[in-house]
Amino acid sequence: MSKQGSKLMAALGFVVHGLSRAETILPTVQDLARRHVGYGVEEHHYGTVGQALIETLDAGLGPAFTADVREAWDAAYGLLAGVMIAAAREVQLAA
Repeated sequence: MSKQGSKLMAALGFVVHGLSRAETILPTVQDLARRHVGYGVEEHHYGTVGQALIETLDAGLGPAFTADVREAWDAAYGLLAGVMIAAAREVQLAA
């Protein structure tokens, strides 16, 4: 699980640093989603992971986890999850 957590944080860092140029990171995120279909990841898992991420950031950052920071993380994860879900659906429809 800690390995998966590290991978998630790396992916989120990649997304956060690429948000100002999202079109450059989306193909990589879509490829990641396609691989996740093969790992058994289902659409509802993205919501669970997103909630765990926000709760972890809230606990870890404490007062620094302001409403603006939460909104930014929600947006970053929402972009990541939305793109991944769409790419996963394409794989599932093609199967």
